[in-house]
Amino acid sequence: MADTVTFKRGNTFAANCAWTPGAGDPANLLTTDLASSIKDNCGNEYALTVTKAGDGLSFTLTYPAGTSGWNVGLARWDIKLTYAGGITRTETLRVNVIEEVTP
Repeated sequence: MADTVTFKRGNTFAANCAWTPGAGDPANLLTTDLASSIKDNCGNEYALTVTKAGDGLSFTLTYPAGTSGWNVGLARWDIKLTYAGGITRTETLRVNVIEEVTP
């Protein structure tokens, strides 16, 4: 995944993610709790909905509400994984939220 992605405010937010386990990681995500949020440059947090694939090797993150109220600018995003009593988070990704042109 790129370190920074551009997202146009007002569009539907969805991200498809694949799980590639590393050494010591679970073989799949079926018993792993996932959580993810985007925090905009004004500190507003947007919780994402996580939907795991049946095999636990991929998942989709979506924002269930509209994004037209998101602030334009650089937002931060990560994914939290909780398994085997431990917590780990992905690197922090940047979301460049840009203004829509056509209403």
